[in-house]
Amino acid sequence: EEGLRALNARGLSSRGYKVLVAGNGVEALDVLAENGHVDLVVSDVVMPEMDGPTLLKELRARDPNVKIIFVSGYPNDAFKAALGDENFAFLPKPFSLPQLAAKVKEELSRE
Repeated sequence: EEGLRALNARGLSSRGYKVLVAGNGVEALDVLAENGHVDLVVSDVVMPEMDGPTLLKELRARDPNVKIIFVSGYPNDAFKAALGDENFAFLPKPFSLPQLAAKVKEELSRE
């Protein structure tokens, strides 16, 4: 949802993160192509045009080390099988901005 995306982007920006915003997986690939390397992607699992698991596969083809946090109202197990052995973090919806910020910080601190 656009409003929640904007709110979370502002919240992360106010905590010192550089945030790039995209409305769906296809748009995310375009934004990343324009901006180069990113350290972390936060993505919904269910999106129009390209779902989160497909986005992850596309991102990893470009940068095998990119980190991703999936957010979803569905249980992690509902889509984990589609990703095989891909490594990703998960944040269940609904979540608060402090929870998102903590998860972002945690994932960025991982080697």
